[in-house]
Amino acid sequence: MPAFFISSADILGTTLTVTGDLSHHLRASLRVKPGEVLRVTDEHRQRYQVRVSAVSPQTLTADILERRPGPLDAAPTVLLAQALLKGDHMDWVVQKASELGVRTILPLISRHGIVRPQPDRVAAQVARWQRIATEAAQQSEQWQPPLVLEPLDSRSFFSGTAATSALLLAERRDTMGLAQVPLPTLPTDTLALIVGPEGGWSEEELSMAMEGQCQAVSLGEHILRADTAAVTALSIVQSRLGRLG
Repeated sequence: MPAFFISSADILGTTLTVTGDLSHHLRASLRVKPGEVLRVTDEHRQRYQVRVSAVSPQTLTADILERRPGPLDAAPTVLLAQALLKGDHMDWVVQKASELGVRTILPLISRHGIVRPQPDRVAAQVARWQRIATEAAQQSEQWQPPLVLEPLDSRSFFSGTAATSALLLAERRDTMGLAQVPLPTLPTDTLALIVGPEGGWSEEELSMAMEGQCQAVSLGEHILRADTAAVTALSIVQSRLGRLG
């Protein structure tokens, strides 16, 4: 069963009280009953083993059996800046990136991107992506869910990224492979991995990215779909950082 995310404010002494969406999910979807043992994680990366003591339509109560701190993260955090993709491809990238342990997901509005966010729907869409990210992080037993940010114009991102290292996937360019490019090493560092839309980056975006100290990198001679490229690149990066393999 997943390690569900809770707030430390839900704990009083040795008792956990869960309400809201998580309580409903545990009761209605997973059919959790008194006596069952669950694992939960708070925002301080503390993981608890708890035994459910009572379930009501609004509240689930559990007794804490064990608590242990999460491991210190010895590698840089990873930010995925993903150009918005059409259909459910963006949902899929958010889900898989969360399973692969990214810390932040930033949707980018790109020149050649087909998707253009509607201002009156942005908040609802971001909330939906956040739910997808949180559920995927729980399922894969991450120590914290990634944060999904509101979509940002790619030019604004390229002109002001504060990442320690920003690597931009660019096809058909004379670039170093992602498996060979030097990566930051400190846990206080941030590595931004930037993936374009189905139509690729415009020349203006590429020029701005290079001026903004981004480094173009390649996944090899073949052209991958944007969603495949994102997951492939994240897998390579996380393996090199010691989080996979």
